[in-house]
Amino acid sequence: MKNWIRAYGYGEFMVILAKEDESLLEHTENTLRVLKSIKEAYPEVPQICGIDNFWDILFYSLFLHDFGKASVEFQKILKHESKEKYWNYRHEVISASFVRSLRFIDDYSTFAIALGIITHHKDIQVLDERYSGFYKPSSNEYDIFYQKVATLQENIGELNTYFDYLPVFSKLYLGHELKKPNNISINEIKPVFVESVGEYLNMMDDYQSSMEENPHPILSLYGFFLKGFLTTCDHLASAGIYYILHASKTFNSYENIKDHLRSTQETASKTTGSTFLIAPTGSGKTEAALLWALNNQNEQYSKRLFYVLPFTASINAMYKRFQNEFSEELVGMLHGNSSYFLYKQLSEGSYEDKKKYVKELKNVTKKIYKPYKVLTPFQIIKYFFGVKGFEMGLSEMTGSLVIFDEIHAYDSRTTALILSILKVLHNQYKVTILIMSATLPSFILDLFSEKLGIDNIISLPKKELDKYTRHKVNVLEGSIFDFIENIFNDLSDGKKVLIVCNTVEDSQKIYEMLNVENSALLHSRFILRDRQIIESKLDNLDLLVGTQAIEVSLDISYDVLYSQPAPFDALIQRFGRVNRKGWEERIIKTANVCTIGSKYDDLIYDASHIEKTISSLKNVDILYESTIQELLDEVYCDGYNEEDQKIFDDVTNSFNEVYNYLVPFINDKSNNGFYELFDSVEVVPYEFITEYCDLVDEKKYFEAMVYTLNISNKQYSIQKSKNNIEYEKDTIFVNVPYDSEVGLRLNNYESEDETEIL
Repeated sequence: MKNWIRAYGYGEFMVILAKEDESLLEHTENTLRVLKSIKEAYPEVPQICGIDNFWDILFYSLFLHDFGKASVEFQKILKHESKEKYWNYRHEVISASFVRSLRFIDDYSTFAIALGIITHHKDIQVLDERYSGFYKPSSNEYDIFYQKVATLQENIGELNTYFDYLPVFSKLYLGHELKKPNNISINEIKPVFVESVGEYLNMMDDYQSSMEENPHPILSLYGFFLKGFLTTCDHLASAGIYYILHASKTFNSYENIKDHLRSTQETASKTTGSTFLIAPTGSGKTEAALLWALNNQNEQYSKRLFYVLPFTASINAMYKRFQNEFSEELVGMLHGNSSYFLYKQLSEGSYEDKKKYVKELKNVTKKIYKPYKVLTPFQIIKYFFGVKGFEMGLSEMTGSLVIFDEIHAYDSRTTALILSILKVLHNQYKVTILIMSATLPSFILDLFSEKLGIDNIISLPKKELDKYTRHKVNVLEGSIFDFIENIFNDLSDGKKVLIVCNTVEDSQKIYEMLNVENSALLHSRFILRDRQIIESKLDNLDLLVGTQAIEVSLDISYDVLYSQPAPFDALIQRFGRVNRKGWEERIIKTANVCTIGSKYDDLIYDASHIEKTISSLKNVDILYESTIQELLDEVYCDGYNEEDQKIFDDVTNSFNEVYNYLVPFINDKSNNGFYELFDSVEVVPYEFITEYCDLVDEKKYFEAMVYTLNISNKQYSIQKSKNNIEYEKDTIFVNVPYDSEVGLRLNNYESEDETEIL
């Protein structure tokens, strides 16, 4: 039975399919519906990339992008009328050849259109390798091409009738009418492979060999946007999504704070442009950030907001908060284990149903759809290393609002990467930036200010700042293990005690020594299942022992702290988990800092920074908030130490080299060492090998993930040398003891790593 379609009064014709359940004309129009939404959300794109008719070029690219599917062979496969499952030819190669119908458009533009079409599924180097025969006129590549083109003969008439729709669609979805393409015959369809792919690769080689300052626009923002937005329109339309969401005009907690805004919140609500926000923990920085974001939105409320945090625990918490502030539909989350976290949020449905839902949610979150995303910095950094889909990521960030919270939490390597990407985003992609911290050494602030050209700082005046004073500092001469009796006395007095160690090994040791009933240990070497259980009960413990994982963003409040020595900025974060809201009732509680730490501290922290910190704290009784910046700058008066400065400079220089070679339409399959940035190996404790492998065999991958954790590359090498590493189901198993309360027992040095930030 023949399928027919009637549209816009142009008459009836045979249905050419783009997908099993969607005609080519329907899919084309649906991609153009997404284009309309993208154009409205990103009005500044033509100006940023310097191509006045950018939206016209994208429109023509989308209109023609699937014309190659009109092949009778391809249609039979879609309609299940063929024994073949795949066509064994790229329809994009033929689709791109339909630019011959745009004879009224200049060569510069048809080159871009052909390039956009021919790469909308496959990387340009993949195409170049597969169709290398096009560069040899004597090869049979041309014969194969024309054989495939001949299979369009039956449908070429219908394709020509589609051109009648272009002026209609352009008026509807662009707001102005574009010229109709010229009808084209089979004999006029010639390959444009060499003129598009070949020409582009030649241009790229010339650019990368000379590093000229002003390359062809297609090698820069023009190409990034063309590829990024074309992919977005195609993918969203294929997913049945025909518009992108806009940001909210307010947030739910605003009604509760609008009549009594704190000074930082009031200032943030009136601040336009990039800025710093330095304010104590508990002073309402998140609300201030949201007020700043609202004040920097455009009239359409279409600017995307990226809220960047360093650790998965804080990202998960902020994701939930954003869902409450806005709505679930508007908010997305991206980090290494976000799929697992989303899966665990679902309480109903079969495993397959939940898996399907999570996959769909994750896929749409990666695309330009949701206006709010909570994520790690590495989810942004990876775009600059050319990972698959990077053009879409960079396109999405154009003109956006980026909030970097807890900027103090990163080492010199990551700080260099963050500063480098922000410089590009700020200068080229016109991104507006808010950098937030409770504690930030002046040399870091000055560094960001100079490189990004940001000179505005929102902070509290001294009098208001001191209202947040809530800690008394007590320096204890000796090791934390010398004060077991003091800890028991505090517990006996009904105090909730927090202990922070510098290494996992020390935290495990003191936790077992204390053996307190209502207590928990928190560090990076717990499997996901146990870590989630521990994090769920942090508010109701008498004793919490942990590592640097406790420093950042955990919304907990204890009565007294015992800490191993650390640099002042790290200690301030540990102090922030004690008496968190004490300033509201003018309550002061004690933070004890020991002078002797782990025997491996010199491998974790700069010894001079610890020495200066302890020396300064010996002169402190009540730690007034207004004195923190002064004390912090005393510790970091010389900036980074020699080793960290070298790392910072080397990473900055390496990033610049990588970015200079980044061009659109080409995924860097080596990722230029991107994943080498992470000192991380995912493993499963050997005792769970049966459970894990059974779940993998059942294809219950989310359930299997509960048994995973990360160890450092160094630890992996050590355990491998001890023959403690085994491999099964493409998974690494580490054969050392594991305990649900204490975690993985490696019994040698391991500081709390930051592998979670992936």
